[in-house]
Amino acid sequence: MTRAIDREQEHMWDSVYILSQINSEKAKAVFKAAIEKSFWQLGITLPVFSTIRFSLPNEEHLSLLRDIEKKMREAYTTKEQEKAYEYLVDYIEQLSEIAEGDSLNVRKKLLVSLLSESAKLNNKIKNYQLPTSIVSFPSRQTAIAYYTTTEVAKKLGLSDQTIRRMCETGRFPGAYKTDGGHWRIPQDIFVTTPEQDDRAEQILHQIDRKNQEAGDVDEFNL
Repeated sequence: MTRAIDREQEHMWDSVYILSQINSEKAKAVFKAAIEKSFWQLGITLPVFSTIRFSLPNEEHLSLLRDIEKKMREAYTTKEQEKAYEYLVDYIEQLSEIAEGDSLNVRKKLLVSLLSESAKLNNKIKNYQLPTSIVSFPSRQTAIAYYTTTEVAKKLGLSDQTIRRMCETGRFPGAYKTDGGHWRIPQDIFVTTPEQDDRAEQILHQIDRKNQEAGDVDEFNL
């Protein structure tokens, strides 16, 4: 499973590089999806990230981000969590450099959000004893848009079982259980919208299809 996720992530970075030379808007869609998955592979929630606008990095910056993300992912996979979080800080710093606005202020926001979410998560896991009936809020369903666990599993490249387990331990702020026992997860805690996810997936499928048909991507048809 881990190797499959790694291959998918590497494929997304390759696609960002290809598209950055052809169509910047398409490249941004895949770039955002790649960044979001890199966070979630470490089990990290950064709601503030969705409020920050980013420019498309140049080739050098893109290569640097990709390298840091790979090292971060490998460290986390081998249980070297301290090293993984050191890379995460570097990752956030590099992302802040391509943010629109004051990079220092963006960096502070991201780091504060990271610390805040980590503290809330630790507290929720430590004190998690609430019965299902208490955490069920069906009336909230009409207030904002929600994902199902299956949709989030597809979005993050994880199993449905893993997503349900993350819901139970409080990894998704605002998630609740319906009367029927199904989890609902707020869409607004994610970096990308459903439309952006669909767009990124369509682009990736298009690249795959063209590679299979011709061996190379035809930049004039993307």
